[in-house]
Amino acid sequence: MQRIISRWACAFLIVLGSLTTSTAEVTIEQSATGMEVSEATIKSGMDLFKANCSACHAIDRRMTGPALAGVHERREMDWLIKWIRNNQELRESGDADAIAIYNEYNGAAMNLFTNLSDEEIKSIIMYVENGGWSDGPKGPVASGGEVAEADPSLVKKINWMLLIIALIIGVIFLLIVRNIDLVSKYTGKSLIPWNNVNATLMLLFLVAFLGLVFYEFSIHGKYVLIGDSSSEHGDRLDQMMMITFIITMVVFVITQILLFWFAFRYRAKKGVKALFYPENDKLELVWTIIPAIVLTVLVIGGLNAWRSIMKPPAEGTANIEVFAEQFRWYVRYPGADGELGNSNYNLISGDNPLGVAVEGKAEALITDLKKDITTYESTIEGLPAELGKLKGSVGGLVGKEEKILRKQIEAIESGDRQSELEMQIRRRKTQILRITEALEGGTFFTDAAMDDIVGQEIHVVVNEPITFKFRSRDVIHSALMKEFRAQMNVVPGLPTQFTMTPTKTTEARRQELKNPEFDYHIVCNKICGNSHFNMKLKLVVETREQYEEWMRSQTATFAEAAPVEETPVESAPEESETETDETVEADSEPIAMNAQ
Repeated sequence: MQRIISRWACAFLIVLGSLTTSTAEVTIEQSATGMEVSEATIKSGMDLFKANCSACHAIDRRMTGPALAGVHERREMDWLIKWIRNNQELRESGDADAIAIYNEYNGAAMNLFTNLSDEEIKSIIMYVENGGWSDGPKGPVASGGEVAEADPSLVKKINWMLLIIALIIGVIFLLIVRNIDLVSKYTGKSLIPWNNVNATLMLLFLVAFLGLVFYEFSIHGKYVLIGDSSSEHGDRLDQMMMITFIITMVVFVITQILLFWFAFRYRAKKGVKALFYPENDKLELVWTIIPAIVLTVLVIGGLNAWRSIMKPPAEGTANIEVFAEQFRWYVRYPGADGELGNSNYNLISGDNPLGVAVEGKAEALITDLKKDITTYESTIEGLPAELGKLKGSVGGLVGKEEKILRKQIEAIESGDRQSELEMQIRRRKTQILRITEALEGGTFFTDAAMDDIVGQEIHVVVNEPITFKFRSRDVIHSALMKEFRAQMNVVPGLPTQFTMTPTKTTEARRQELKNPEFDYHIVCNKICGNSHFNMKLKLVVETREQYEEWMRSQTATFAEAAPVEETPVESAPEESETETDETVEADSEPIAMNAQ
C-alpha cells in the first residue's frame, strides 16, 4: 500500500511539474572542440552517438563502457579524437593511457571508427558536452523558476500515516465481522445470510469482470498486432491468430458465465440437499472430443503455415546478412555480383567486425596477432619488476584502491596472471595457424567479398522476397521484426536465416499510422546483457527505384583492402587447444575455417 501511494504521489508531482517546464535544447555556450556551438551540430552528434556509441556508452551512467559525462575535461581533444577513431592504433603506439584503459576493461577493445571524420567525432563530443538533449526541469517549479524538491521526511510521514489509517480500517472491519459471528453463535440465529451474500457477489463479480475485459479490449485493442501486418506471410499469421482469439474468447465467455451462474444458482440453501452426480460418459466425451478436434485443426493449420513460411527461398532471391554482437547490429549487402563473400569468426578484428574473408584484412590481422604475442611475452618477462613496483605502492593506500592493488599482487604471486597471458598467447597462435592455412588453401578467400557493403541500416525492396542471414559474434540474440511478424534467434556458431516479402513501404506505413516519424526496426528480443535495450537496427522498406538510388550512393567496404606486402609467416606450433581470442567463439573444428 505504501509503495502504491508513493508511486501515485510521485506521479502527481511529476505531472504537476511538467505543466510548468520548458525545453532547453542547447545548454552550452562554448565547446572544448573549438567548433561553433549550434543545434544542428549537436543534433548531428546525437545521431552519430546513437548509431555508433549508445550500444556501450551512456552520458550519465556506466554501461559496458564508462559514463561519458565530462570526458572532454578528463582528456585532451587530440587524444580523444585518436582514441575514438582507432584505439588499437593508439595502444600500439605505446600510449600509456590507452593501454591502461584497455587493461582496466580486461582487454575488451572498443570498436574502431576509422570512417568518422574529425568534425563528426567533435560533434559527438559536443553532444556529450551538452549532456544530450535536455528536457528542462523534471519536478515542481517554485516561484523563482527553480525546481522545488519535495521534502523526503514529509513524504515519509504522509506514507506512514496513510498506512496506519489503512491498518486501523482493516482491523475495525475484522472486529465487526467477528462480533457478528459471536452474536450469531450465541443467539443461534444468523444475522447475515452469508451464502446469499456470497452468491450475489459472484454475479456482481461476473458482470464487473466481463465488463472490464471488454472495456480493456476497447481501450487497448488497437495495440494488438493483428490486421496490420507489413509482410506477405504476416497476413496469414494474423488470420490464424484472429481465428484462435475468436474461438478462445467464445469458450472463455461461456465458461465464465456458467462458472459464476452455477455458484449463484446452486448455493447452499436450508432444507435443500445437493444432488450427487458423479459421472456422465456422454458429457465427458463431448467436452473431450470437441476441444481435441478444435486444437487439431489449429495445430495442423499452424504446421502448414510454418512449412510455407520456412520453405527454402527460391533461386535468385536477394539476401543480406545481419550480424549481432553485444550490443549492436551490422548489416552486409552483396555487391554487384549478388553474392556475399565468405566470413569466419577467426577473421574478426577491430576494422573487420564481421570477420569477412578479405585477404588484405586477414594478413593485417596476422600482423596484429603477432604484435599481441610479442606484447604478452614482454609482459610475462616484466612480471617480477611489476610485482616489486606494486608492492612498493601499497603503503598509504586504503579502502578500494588498496584492495585492487592487493588483488593484482596476489594474481602475480599465485601465477594466475602469467597463466592468463600464456593462454592469450596460445589463442593467438592457434588463430594465426587457422588464418594461415585458409590463406594457403586458396578457396576460402574469394573476390566475392571485395564488393560487399557493410552498414548499420537495412534497406529492402517492397513486394520482393528477401532472405535475412543471421550470425552472432558472442551470445544468443533474437532478431524481432514485429510489424513483419518475424523473429529469428541469432546463435553464435549456428547461422540461421529467414525469408520474407515486405508489402508496405516505410512511407506507406507512416501515412497509415499518421506518424511521419515512424520507422521499422529490428530489435533484440533476448536479454543479452546490460545494454540489451539499445540493440535496434533501422529497416527501410522502399520502392525498387529508391533502393537502387540508395545503393548507388554506397561504396564497397573492402574495395581498398588490398593484400599487405608479403612477409614471412612463421608457422605457429600445433596446439591441442582450440581457444581463440576472447572476442570470438571457440570452434568445434580446430584448424579448418568454414564459411559462416
